[in-house]
Amino acid sequence: MIGIISCGYHVPFCRLEREKIAQAWARRAGKGERAAVYFDEDSLTLALEAASRCLEEQGKVGVEGLYFASTSAPFWQRSSASFMAAACDLPQECETTDFAGNVRSATSALRAGVDALASGRLARVLIAAGDVRDGQPDEGEEEWFGDAGSAVMIGREGVIAEILGTASRSDDFLDEWRRDTDGFIQTQASRFATERGYQASVVAVGNALLQKHNLKAQDLAKVILPSPDGRAHTNAAKKLGFQDVQIQNPLFQDIGACGSAAPFLLLAAALETAQPGDRLLLLAYGDGADGVLLQVTEAIKQRRLSRSLSEHLSEKRLYPSYQIFKKMREYCGENEDGPELSNVFLAKEEKQNIRLYGTHCLRCGTRQYPIARVCLACQNHDSLQEVPLERAGQVFTFTRDHLYVAADSPTIMSVVDVQNGGRLYIQMTDVDPEDVRVGDEVVLTLRRRKEGPTMHHYYWKCRPLR
Repeated sequence: MIGIISCGYHVPFCRLEREKIAQAWARRAGKGERAAVYFDEDSLTLALEAASRCLEEQGKVGVEGLYFASTSAPFWQRSSASFMAAACDLPQECETTDFAGNVRSATSALRAGVDALASGRLARVLIAAGDVRDGQPDEGEEEWFGDAGSAVMIGREGVIAEILGTASRSDDFLDEWRRDTDGFIQTQASRFATERGYQASVVAVGNALLQKHNLKAQDLAKVILPSPDGRAHTNAAKKLGFQDVQIQNPLFQDIGACGSAAPFLLLAAALETAQPGDRLLLLAYGDGADGVLLQVTEAIKQRRLSRSLSEHLSEKRLYPSYQIFKKMREYCGENEDGPELSNVFLAKEEKQNIRLYGTHCLRCGTRQYPIARVCLACQNHDSLQEVPLERAGQVFTFTRDHLYVAADSPTIMSVVDVQNGGRLYIQMTDVDPEDVRVGDEVVLTLRRRKEGPTMHHYYWKCRPLR
C-alpha cells in the first residue's frame, strides 16, 4: 500500500484585507483577505515550515527523498530541495529534486514520488510546496492570489490515505504565465480562459479517474479542487456530478489562490475530518490537470493533531495598509547590503548554521551553540560531540531593538534556551513586540536575512509557539 502518511501546512502569520488593496486603487473590493508573507519569508521558507510539521509528526527516519515544488523558487539555478534537505538535517544520500513550471508542480512531484516508491527505489518521500504569488498591481490577481506552504510525506507504512490511482492531462493553453523577465504573474482572465484553461482539464481528469475505478461522484466523500477565483471550482465539481456538501472549501476568502501549495493544503484540511473508508478526489490545474484518487484508512483514527487548520488560520496579524504590504514584499530585493560570503565559509558553517548543530560535552552534559572546541562549563576539550539541537525552546531574555535596520521596527532580539540544552541569540519574528514575555515558548524557523549582492542569505529565527 502506497499513500499519504503525514501532511502539513504553513500559512503566513500576516494577512491583507482585500478591501485595503481596493482602496489603494480606488475600485470595488473583493471579500475576505489574502495571506501575505512577512519581509523575511519566501517560497522556500514557507515550504520548509510545512515540511517541518510532517517531520514532527513522523520523524525523519527512513526519509530517502525530498522534492520541492514551486513557481516562485528563490533560485533559478540552485537546488532549493537540496538546501531544504540540509535544513531538515536529512542525510546527504537523500534524493532531492525541484519541480517548477506551473501551479500543479506539487501534484507532479507527488506522482513522481509514487513512482519512486512503486519501483522500490525509495522508502519514504517528503514533498514540500511553497509559493509567493505576485499579481500585477491594480489588477484583480493582486487580490486573488495568496502565499502559503504545504507538504505531504508518502510511504508504505502508517498510511492514512491510500493512493488508489493517478491521472494527468496536458494542455498548452495561455492562461497564467511568467517569463524570465517578468516581476509579476501574467494572466488572461476571462470566461473563456476559465472554461478552457481550468474547467475543461480538471473535469476531463476527474472523469477519467472515476471511470477507471468504476466510481460515481456519489461514491466519494469529498472532491478537493483549488480555485483560481473562488467560483470556478464549484462549476467544475458540479460538471463531475458532485453536490455542494461534497466540495472541499478552497479557502479562497481566507488565503487566496496559493498556487502549487494549494492541493496539499486543501488535502490536509479534508483529512482533518475524514473517516476510514472515505474516498477523496484531489484535482490540480495548470497547463492541464492532475488527479489523485485516495481512500482513507483505519490509521486515520490514531492521528493526533496539535491544532486544526481553522485554529492556524485564526492566528494572524493584519497589515494596516496596502503600502506596508508592498514594503514587506519588496524589502529584501531593495536591500542588498549584506555580506558576500564565499562557498568556503558557507561549506564550513553549514552544519552549524543550516543543520543547526551544537556541541555536547560528554563529561558534564553541557550543550552549547555555536559549535565549540572547549566546553564552557568544565573546560573539557577531549570528549565533545557535535549534535543536532532541538527546534523549540523558551525565551530566556529579550530586548526591543529600535536601532537595528529592518523592514519592521523594533526588532526583537532574543536569547532562547532550546529544549535538551543549548542557548541561542537570535531574532524573533511573526510577533507583536508588545506581546513578548520571558518564558514564552518558541519554535525555531529558518528565515531570510539581509541580502548579499548576488546571494540570498538564510539564518534561524524564532517565532511564538501558538
